[in-house]
Amino acid sequence: MTNMDQTKSFLLGVNYWPRRNGVQMWRKFDAAEIDREFAQIRELGMDTVRIFPLWDDFQPIYELPGCNGIPRTIGMRHDWNTTPDNNPEMVDAAHLEKFDTVVDLAGKHHLKLIVALLTAWMSGTLFNPGWKNGRNLFSDSFMLKYQMLYCRAFARRYAGRPEILAWEYGNEQNCADCCDSPETAWVWMHALAAELRLHDPETPVSSGMHGLHHLPSTHNPWGISDSADALDLLTTHPYPLFTPGCFLESPTDLRANLHATVESRYLSDLGQRPVLCEETGTLGNSNLSESLSAAFLRMRLYSLFANGIAGCLWWCYSDFQCAGEMPYRDAQMENDGLGLTRTDGTVKAVAGEMSRFRTVVEQFGGQMPELRREAAILVSDLQDDWPGIFNCYVLCVQAGIAPRIVRPGYEALSQYKLLLAPSWCDSMPISIPAWQAIIGAVNAGSTLYVSGEGVSLTEMDRVFGISDMEKMKMKTSRDLVRFSGGFECAISAEYRNCFNKFVSEPAAWYSDGTPAMVKHHCGAGKTCFLSMPLEKSLSVTPYANEESPAWKIYAELRDIAGLKPAVDLPDPQCERWWNEKAPGKGWLTLINHRRKTVEAELDSDSKILQVRLAAGNAELEGRRVRISPLQAAILEIELASDQTGR
Repeated sequence: MTNMDQTKSFLLGVNYWPRRNGVQMWRKFDAAEIDREFAQIRELGMDTVRIFPLWDDFQPIYELPGCNGIPRTIGMRHDWNTTPDNNPEMVDAAHLEKFDTVVDLAGKHHLKLIVALLTAWMSGTLFNPGWKNGRNLFSDSFMLKYQMLYCRAFARRYAGRPEILAWEYGNEQNCADCCDSPETAWVWMHALAAELRLHDPETPVSSGMHGLHHLPSTHNPWGISDSADALDLLTTHPYPLFTPGCFLESPTDLRANLHATVESRYLSDLGQRPVLCEETGTLGNSNLSESLSAAFLRMRLYSLFANGIAGCLWWCYSDFQCAGEMPYRDAQMENDGLGLTRTDGTVKAVAGEMSRFRTVVEQFGGQMPELRREAAILVSDLQDDWPGIFNCYVLCVQAGIAPRIVRPGYEALSQYKLLLAPSWCDSMPISIPAWQAIIGAVNAGSTLYVSGEGVSLTEMDRVFGISDMEKMKMKTSRDLVRFSGGFECAISAEYRNCFNKFVSEPAAWYSDGTPAMVKHHCGAGKTCFLSMPLEKSLSVTPYANEESPAWKIYAELRDIAGLKPAVDLPDPQCERWWNEKAPGKGWLTLINHRRKTVEAELDSDSKILQVRLAAGNAELEGRRVRISPLQAAILEIELASDQTGR
């Protein structure tokens, strides 16, 4: 078994610095302290620890000056006689011996290590190696050489060690320096990954990055596909506060808590790689109390597990006793209760959630069956719109749809019953080949929904039944759109489209009574066009997913496409995930994001033969389910076999 096989079971763990010394871990090395803390991590039910060799400690290069300040040669900061002649990688032998001890302690306590090799960026402070001297981390050849040699030193020394679950570049290396282009990022990632694999082919290479982009650019050079091309495991660090459109309510509310699941699926679907939620947390008690932090993690764990994510690591292991030292000295947040344990070692409620979830993971053999995803959220090959995609996904969850995020043209779209194109805008929403692939899927029988803001698309007559349309400036920035389902949604936009001639069926109207959405038949499929950017509007509207009935639009699309769930608990503030084990048998994960109890009958077109509480907290009475505020549960359900098989 390779180390990569270990990611097939849901990982539970922490990001680790010792509570007494923090980032001074390697300079003030205390093996007994690490031994005790690793023991506690294991006792709490966790199996994975992410550790950080501080780059400046492990590769303390010093450039010895020559005449006129021109560097003559290099040595080590503490030993000028250690040079590339006798230490080609220029990695400090004494620190490697300390790392040996940490690896041995991980083995002692049956823990796996994710090693963030070139750690410089940490907790809001950049601990650059002293020899960087203004060189660019990603493009300077001197920097690249010694980063590759650094990776070589670790890979050679620990090749095949079962304690090492994955190597990764560092901690959020894309925050550590500017990168001038996607090409530079690609070369850097491939160079380091290739060096690691050359000397340790059994250990996967992970990302450690924060915030990858679908369409990399000079401004945002770190791409999902480019990273997937270089790596075995992608990572997310989903803090709602730092991600556009994700923190518009409480951290426990549906949208903020779904951030981890949606961003992880975003990378997994587009990168075609396993994804680990590598850092998650509440950023301290001022953002969320200890008791609510436990609820936050509980809901996040159940959601990630149901969605096939590789695991979840908390930031971080413990509150720190070294608050007066950098990087903690100047950052109140870093001292505001981020840990699973307190400075005295006592355990918080959030750690109890990790412990309890270990039982859940083991009960299901490490992972859930794959979700059946018959709806596709279409990402443009010309526009990079995370807020629109994210809010489209949230609306899907509210309506009981499990979507996949798809690039048109990269896979057959006709396999999806429902295609969702959220908040396309302007004259270049998607390329012509990708648009033709979408039309082809509709002709074959898929249902297509497009929402747009002054969007230009070809074949509007045939696809949507609109033969005369004009783009107009909105009189006000927000309009109340009335839908045929008997509800209204306030949607913000700069432009709208007027349908002057159409043969399609109106399904929504602007406040002035003119149509805002139409339904149509195209080939063997159906289409809906909403001339307002619903999802983009929701992405800047606080509490929109609590107060807006917009999810009902998606519920109607679900029914038009024939995607009614096998079994459902229809509440728009509850996540519902149906992991089918076999036809008519499976598990329904329920996550209640409300601050009040949800009680409802399970809904299914099939006869429900049996319902049993498999995990979590819920009360059952026949088909009736009662789930308390901010709780989660997994129900084992059996349906009549003659009505299943969707």
